[in-house]
Amino acid sequence: MTQEQIDNNLTTTLKKGDKVIMYNCLEGDSYKDKIWICKTDSFLYPYGDKEEMVFLEGFSGCFVTEYLKKDLPL
Repeated sequence: MTQEQIDNNLTTTLKKGDKVIMYNCLEGDSYKDKIWICKTDSFLYPYGDKEEMVFLEGFSGCFVTEYLKKDLPL
């Protein structure tokens, strides 16, 4: 995935620097209460089902935004 592919498919759901947690997925159980920082803006993955994705700091590969929550618990 290149930066140009990301830039050509940007969405407005998440922005670089946003803090999120994983929820309602297997990874959410594995990384309970871990706060992730978005490494990129969210984008539509240009292959397959065109799911909305984002890269997270410290996570290998991109992650589906449907399973990320921006509103963090206090």
